[in-house]
Amino acid sequence: MSVPTPLIEFRNITKTFGAVTANSKLNLSIEAGSMHAIVGENGAGKSTAMKILFGLYQPDSGQLLIRGQRVDFRSPTDAMHAGIGMVHQHFMLAEPFTALDNLLLHSKLRSFFLDRKKQKNQLEELARTFGFDMALDKRIENLPVGLQQRVEILKALAQDSEIIILDEPTAVLTPQEVEALFVNLQRLRDMGKTIIIITHKLKEVMRITDKVTIFRQGQVVAERKTSETNTSELAELMIGHKLAEIPERKTTVASKNVLRVQNLNAQLHAHAIHDISLDVHASEIVGIAGVEGNGQDVLIHSLLDPSALNKNSLSGKISLQDQDTTRLSATQIRELGVGAFPEDRLRFGVLSQRPVYENFLLGAHRLKENIRGPFLNLKKLFKNTTEALETYDIRPRNIHHELGKMSGGNQQKLVVARELSNNPGFILAAQPTRGVDIGAIEFIHSQLREMRDRQSGILLISSELDELLTLSDRILVLFKGKIVAEFARKDFDTSKIGSAMGGNIS
Repeated sequence: MSVPTPLIEFRNITKTFGAVTANSKLNLSIEAGSMHAIVGENGAGKSTAMKILFGLYQPDSGQLLIRGQRVDFRSPTDAMHAGIGMVHQHFMLAEPFTALDNLLLHSKLRSFFLDRKKQKNQLEELARTFGFDMALDKRIENLPVGLQQRVEILKALAQDSEIIILDEPTAVLTPQEVEALFVNLQRLRDMGKTIIIITHKLKEVMRITDKVTIFRQGQVVAERKTSETNTSELAELMIGHKLAEIPERKTTVASKNVLRVQNLNAQLHAHAIHDISLDVHASEIVGIAGVEGNGQDVLIHSLLDPSALNKNSLSGKISLQDQDTTRLSATQIRELGVGAFPEDRLRFGVLSQRPVYENFLLGAHRLKENIRGPFLNLKKLFKNTTEALETYDIRPRNIHHELGKMSGGNQQKLVVARELSNNPGFILAAQPTRGVDIGAIEFIHSQLREMRDRQSGILLISSELDELLTLSDRILVLFKGKIVAEFARKDFDTSKIGSAMGGNIS
């Protein structure tokens, strides 16, 4: 019996970036009409391989075959003409333009005249079909990161691609929305489309995929039929050891308030929060659950940079370490002992074209320990950055490496290392493990627990319900700018929290 020709085949593909080898003699095959997962640690070469398939990168050596025929994609346009669409972890969107404009820019229509109304109606119908309730007339720059990701997914769906690559597609969806997306992906597979998912969520791998390929250090180290493996085996293959057990908590929540928010109202662009009140105590992690776009960005700016809000929109009171911060600048607030992980690191947390050591300094460049006279203390900065790369296993171990050439997970680990390095009393952790592999998630979670045990108060804003359930002492649910539910740890219930995230309050 002859073996069918794979739809996609990588043969000894090698790709380097300077001294860094992203893929080394990579061999991978994917069957037509399958749901195939790609998993591995940050920097393992997963995204690089898929960007080669999508024409963003060209391999240094080796062959890429589609339906048994060698292809040499010189650009994404070549890949799209071959029926390949990709939803990127780092979005490829024109921010000054509307969501509709971004979708039309990638349309296959070649008519001189464009019937925008007709196209808009068709795209809105497509969005409704896949459960994406969103306004296509809004500019990308005014959309929260969750809605931006939905635009990316719609781009691939609107192209009617035969091969669809999704990089971390469920990072910003509620459990109910994830289920709806899975149903639609399975429907696309049943229609004969091939779905490739790059993900760190092993439960999702087990839930919907047919096969899974494990990457490590730029090569394929294992391939499994999903029906013949489990999350424990996959995790061990990815990181090379078994995950540690979650340690039993030995500290208790302190009575001291680190953060107190009272009757807070604020607006940022078109998004608003209404009458929000919450407390975060020392040695406590308070989770904020909710689909992105429900006011998380407004709450973050209210706490970290009130001056960025719409003029005169802020009312209520914010007390951080017993000091009113509503009229303080972002720098003054940071000087109170605040660490912050931005929800979108590329926009708010890093300078992607600058070296690692400069990014490690961001937000702390005015602190006395980083200054020597009128100059930066570069010797100390280099030493601290080098130690952070080792402690947090950030790759490559080169403090002069351009940050934008690192994997998304390694960028995130650098942000976490930077923000925890000064032992802050209050930590605002927004999406702390977005795009991070399972080993790094384990490490970042352990660091947050350690900071909690050292009496830091932590406000954890995450679209990952499993993360909130794992770390939080209490969970508050944010929906349409309001806190609509609160759950103590003893009352955590995935179904009830997920329902509240969707606006169903019992």
